[in-house]
Amino acid sequence: MPVKPSPPSLKRLCMETISSQYQLICYGCTSRTQMNQLLNADEDEGGYLDIPGPFTDLPSSLLEELVQVIYDHKGLPNETLHQLILPQLESYKIQMRSSRHIQTNLIGQRCEKLKSLDFAYSKSIQPMFYTKFFRNFPNLVRINLQGTIIDNEGFDSIGEICTQLKEINISHSTITDAGLMYLCVNEEDDLKRCQQLLSISIEKTRTSAKSVAYLLYYHPLLVKLGYENFAPVFEYFHSPEFIKTTKISNYRPTLRLRNLMFAEDKVSEEGFTAAIESCPLLESVVVHQTDLSNSLLGDLMSISSITSLHLGNSSFSRHTLHFEDGIIPLLLALGQRLTSLNLEKFNKVDVMQIGDLCPHLTYLRLSCVGSYVPVFDLLKVQFSELEELELLNTRGAHVFTKTIHQIMNKAKKLKHAKFQFVDTLNDEVWSDILCENPLEELQTIVFDQCHSISVYTLEGIVAQLVSFHWGRGSNAVGRY
Repeated sequence: MPVKPSPPSLKRLCMETISSQYQLICYGCTSRTQMNQLLNADEDEGGYLDIPGPFTDLPSSLLEELVQVIYDHKGLPNETLHQLILPQLESYKIQMRSSRHIQTNLIGQRCEKLKSLDFAYSKSIQPMFYTKFFRNFPNLVRINLQGTIIDNEGFDSIGEICTQLKEINISHSTITDAGLMYLCVNEEDDLKRCQQLLSISIEKTRTSAKSVAYLLYYHPLLVKLGYENFAPVFEYFHSPEFIKTTKISNYRPTLRLRNLMFAEDKVSEEGFTAAIESCPLLESVVVHQTDLSNSLLGDLMSISSITSLHLGNSSFSRHTLHFEDGIIPLLLALGQRLTSLNLEKFNKVDVMQIGDLCPHLTYLRLSCVGSYVPVFDLLKVQFSELEELELLNTRGAHVFTKTIHQIMNKAKKLKHAKFQFVDTLNDEVWSDILCENPLEELQTIVFDQCHSISVYTLEGIVAQLVSFHWGRGSNAVGRY
């Protein structure tokens, strides 16, 4: 979310000045014509590559920040790259609005100390490129290959060379099961790979539950694993194929994972229970678009470390999870520790009970709720810690005005709010809310298809909260 606008620091202003006057400061060129002459000069005439620039002694942190400021200001033209991509760099992101060929060449030649490398959505780079490239960086700790086109041999290089790797994002990439196994073990000598790995994201890839199960088997110290549905992963641990491969007949791991997701597919009782029992340090659980029963949610009650819940029914009209029978008992057990709650596709939601059972919520999202229980006590102090609210209604569903009051009247710390299809939220209701709670901490607010809110109210918000401004700035008021 955006933050409150603040004046730029002196360091930032200096870097922006360097960016705007780059040709003069780094090349002594007073016009673009002079710069073009240097760019077009033959090697024996002394071109721009012979001028090292004034940044050779900058520490990596300052150099990384300067690269980003210049990129934000005008991209990274060719004359900047050889002066900014220097041996001391420890972190670099391949930038879209610049020559990827020059960037990767300079990085490969100069930056052996790199610890973090970001290729996110660099789809124009050929898959075979990565195989040789990653052999230059044995010190890499973090790699982002999200949305890239990379072949499995590239992951073989990463698994073999990047022994200190702790974090890798390969979501939305072209990795397959074979590539994931390259990050786990060398099949020739059975040596384990990347044993310091703590975080990996593989959402929306062609990897199967089988390869993810082996990933957990070879990396039991993983803290974060991004994957869509863990149920078939834990089911595979009891399959004949896994037992034959590992020679372990009753594998019951104790993992350090902090997050589990069960979504968009069949969730079996066996897989769900095994996953919960294997992860005693869970902090975040996502269960949505499934046909999970109320009784299985009881398994979560024994996990005292859970602070974030995202629960939802399937997209079909038949709801197997119920608010009164499934959610309330869970909130009774976990609510005192919850800081984030996301509920979607439920009926008869009791906002007042949520406020009573979850007094420390900082994030609340209610989406596609069919109906609310009309029981309110507006004098109760509830949601006093709330910082972010999303109330996403569906066409035809009714949201009581008192529901909005119950959530917002005492939410003095609210910073971000979004309302969608909430027709009962009108000028009068908003005015009444402001009488109870002036929303002094509010930074962003969105009214999406809330046709009862008029321009008059939006103008009032802008007038009251001077830090707001229209458009896509740091703070915004939006109406769609």
